[in-house]
Amino acid sequence: MGGTPALPVLDTVTLAVCQHVADRLESEAADLAATMTTAVVNEIPEYTTAAAPGQRQIVFEHSLDHVYAVVRAVRTWSLPAGPELAFVRERAALRATQHVPLSALLHSYRLGHRTVWERLVQLLAGQDNILDASLALTTLTLSYTELISGVLAEGYVERQRQLLVQIDRDQRDFLEDVLRGTFERQVDSPRLTSTFALVPGADFLVLVVHACPTESGPHAGDSLTRAAETLKRHFALGVAQPFVVVRHAEIISIAPVARARPAAIAHLTRQALAELEQHAGERWVAGVSTVCAGLAEVARGYQEARLAADSAPAGGGVYALLERRVSDYLVERADGTAVRMVPPAARRLFDSPYPDDQVLVRTLLTYASADMAVAATADQLSIHPNTVSYRLRKLSRLLDRDVSTFSSLVEVVTWARIIDQARAKP
Repeated sequence: MGGTPALPVLDTVTLAVCQHVADRLESEAADLAATMTTAVVNEIPEYTTAAAPGQRQIVFEHSLDHVYAVVRAVRTWSLPAGPELAFVRERAALRATQHVPLSALLHSYRLGHRTVWERLVQLLAGQDNILDASLALTTLTLSYTELISGVLAEGYVERQRQLLVQIDRDQRDFLEDVLRGTFERQVDSPRLTSTFALVPGADFLVLVVHACPTESGPHAGDSLTRAAETLKRHFALGVAQPFVVVRHAEIISIAPVARARPAAIAHLTRQALAELEQHAGERWVAGVSTVCAGLAEVARGYQEARLAADSAPAGGGVYALLERRVSDYLVERADGTAVRMVPPAARRLFDSPYPDDQVLVRTLLTYASADMAVAATADQLSIHPNTVSYRLRKLSRLLDRDVSTFSSLVEVVTWARIIDQARAKP
């Protein structure tokens, strides 16, 4: 903020008139403060809805402080500075904490200026040599209002910044308590769950988002913040109050599913990641858990979401567990033991580079996807149905399993998928 604006130099006559006005203003301070209070409460909706007796008294007392500040400014013919402006900063901080919009707060100060000026006009009436005094007092009151409006805005923004920092800190601490399973033992938990709109017994999805594995190194803090804000903005379309936190090198969200179905959450996540790739050139992966019944299950959901994120497409994308088939999930996580459980003959066939073997495998998988219908399999492969039957009999001999039966077909196709998955892994 710049220096305090200079006021015009007054001659002796004008100064005497202004001093007289200051005396009158001080004697009517309580009445003027009441008039200011009425104007604010009646004309600003944010104050009208909060015009309980206690709130009205607070507005009155602050108005009275301003009347006395104007009186001091006229008597000393100088604008307040330093500690004299503390009461303005304190009021700005209070209104920011109460979430009164800054526009409404500045409007209340403009109303105060209007009310003071109207009273000054009344006090000047009937006096001699009032032209110069009127111009001088107009300059003072305008300068005073401009000065305190600037101080007010600075105090309001600073308090807002402090509140945002505190909210961010509360979110991080609350998330850590939830992931440790200790949130119910925290004294502040009821307030925080209310603040973040996370009803302890509601249903939730947990999301974990991190940089695409193909990116060169982890994203910097500004990228994480940008991604978190983008995710939060998209979630706001389906979640009343998105809970999104940057934690280490990942972004975590606890999303209530009361309003937004799981499929909608996954869709909004995809939109957010697509925007990041399009506008920032950043690729991210996201994992979405199964439904968590209450905050007590969020720790489990977090582990699910992390595993899901690790299974997301290598080039970036979303892996939502509830969109996957259980069989796909199990096959994707098949370990070395599962691979070794596949008979050697099947491993050789499914891993074979020879075209004849690959034809047999393709016939098997097409037959399974065609619900064991030979004619449909033949149509898809553009071959005769007898050829399909011949290949299936050959597969049955090679694998020692009758793939024309459902149970054997499921087992053999599972072998094929496990071997394919193992081949795809580093």
